[in-house]
Amino acid sequence: MKYLLAILPLLCLLSMVGCEPKDEVITTDPDAVLRFSADTVLFDTVFVTQGSVTRRLKVYNTNQKAVRISSINLAGANASPYKLIINGVESPVVNDLELRGQDSLYILVSVNVNPADQNLPFLVADSILFHTNGSQQNVKLVAYGQDAVFHRKSVLGTTKWAAGKPHVLLDTVLVREGATLTIEKGAQVFASNKAVLLVNGTLRVEGTPEERVRFSGLRREPAYVNAPGQWEGIRILTRSENNVIRYADIRNTMYGLRIGNPGKGGTLLEGCAIQYAFLDGIVAFTSDVKVVNTLIHNCGQYGFGGLGGGNYEVLYSTIVNYSNQLQRETPAFVITDYIPGTEIKNQPTQLRLVNSIVYSDGSSYKNEVLLDGSIQAEIAHNILRTEAYKNTLDVNSNLLNVDPKFKEVRKQNFSLDTLSPASGAATPLQGINKDLRGINRSTTKPDIGAFERTID
Repeated sequence: MKYLLAILPLLCLLSMVGCEPKDEVITTDPDAVLRFSADTVLFDTVFVTQGSVTRRLKVYNTNQKAVRISSINLAGANASPYKLIINGVESPVVNDLELRGQDSLYILVSVNVNPADQNLPFLVADSILFHTNGSQQNVKLVAYGQDAVFHRKSVLGTTKWAAGKPHVLLDTVLVREGATLTIEKGAQVFASNKAVLLVNGTLRVEGTPEERVRFSGLRREPAYVNAPGQWEGIRILTRSENNVIRYADIRNTMYGLRIGNPGKGGTLLEGCAIQYAFLDGIVAFTSDVKVVNTLIHNCGQYGFGGLGGGNYEVLYSTIVNYSNQLQRETPAFVITDYIPGTEIKNQPTQLRLVNSIVYSDGSSYKNEVLLDGSIQAEIAHNILRTEAYKNTLDVNSNLLNVDPKFKEVRKQNFSLDTLSPASGAATPLQGINKDLRGINRSTTKPDIGAFERTID
C-alpha cells in the first residue's frame, strides 16, 4: 500500500499529461505553417500626415495542434510607416505567441505616410514577417501615398488651386467677400466629414471635358465611391456673386450646391455631374441659377430645387433617380414662390426648363415635378415623369411619362440608348453646341438631356 501512495502523485501527473487537449499541445513540426486571410494588405491612396483607415489581417492555425510563433514583426521595424496591433498591443514586434490548434488571431494594420513632395501617388511597401518552427512566412503591406495641400478652418483671399497636388478640406474653408477662388482644370478636391466650402466671394471652377475638376469625399475605398453624406458640400452665401462652375464632378455630399444670394449676380453650372447627395443636388433660395448640360442623380431630396422665387434656367440637363438607396419624400424637380416654414412667399419666380429629362424608376415616384405658386414658366421639349401635370404640361413638345431609355442605368450610365425617345427631340439653343462630355450637338435635331447620343 505504501508503494501505491508513493507513486500516486506520478500517476496523477501522467494522467494530466495524457488528458491535455490536443489543440493545446505545441507542435515543432516545420511543416505546421500558418495561413492568412490575404497575402497582401492593400491600402488605397493615403494622403500624407493624415493616416489611413485600419485594415484587418486574420491569421489561422489550421493544424490540429498548437504552434508557438517565435516572432511577428514588421520588416521595417521602428522605421516602418506601418503600425500593428496584435492581441490588443501596438508594437512592431511580438515574440513567443502561442496559437491553439484550429484557432486564429487578428492583426490590425494602419499606415501613416510621410511627405514626399510628389504630385503623383508613390508606393509605400513593407511586410509582416512570421517565424514559426524555423519557417518564415510574410504578408506584404502595400499603400499608395500622395502629398496634398491641406486646408483647415481657412479664410481665403483671391487665390488659385492648381491641378498638381490634390487639395484636402479638413474643416470649414471660406472664400471671403470680394475675393475669388479659382480652381484650375484637372484639380482634385477631397473633403473630410467636417468639411464645407463656403463662398462669400466668387468661385470659378475651370474644368474642361478632357480635364474635369473633381470634388469628393476623403475616403478612397471602393465602398465609399457612391456613398452620400461624406462632407457637407459647397455653399454660396449672401454676398457671393458671379459664380461659374464648369465641368466639375461633385459627389458624396450632404448637399451638392446650396445657393442663397438674393439680388446678386447669378451662378452658372455647365457640364457638371452632381451625384450621391444625402439631401439635395442643387437647392437655391430666391437666387439666380443657370444649369446647362448637367447630370444630377440619386439624391435624397431635390435633384434641383428653386425655393422662395428667383430666376432658374435648366437646359439640356438630366435629373434622375435610378436604384437610389436613399428614401426620398420629395420630387426630384421643385420650383416654388415661397420657402416652406418661413414668411417668405409670393416672390417673383421665373423658370425656363428646356431640353431636359426629369425621371425615375419604380412605382413610388410618379410625380417628379412640383411647380407651386405664381411662376412665369417656359417648359418645352422635355421628358418628364408627372401625373399631377400630365394634362397641363402635355404641350410644347414635352413627352410625359415616357421611358427615356438610358443605356445602362444599373451602372449609372445615363447616356441615351439607340431607341431613346429623347434622340433628336430637343430644340437647338443658341450658344449651346456641346454636351456634358464635350461632344458636338446636332445643329438641327439635338437630343434631350445632358448627353448627345453617339453611334456605337
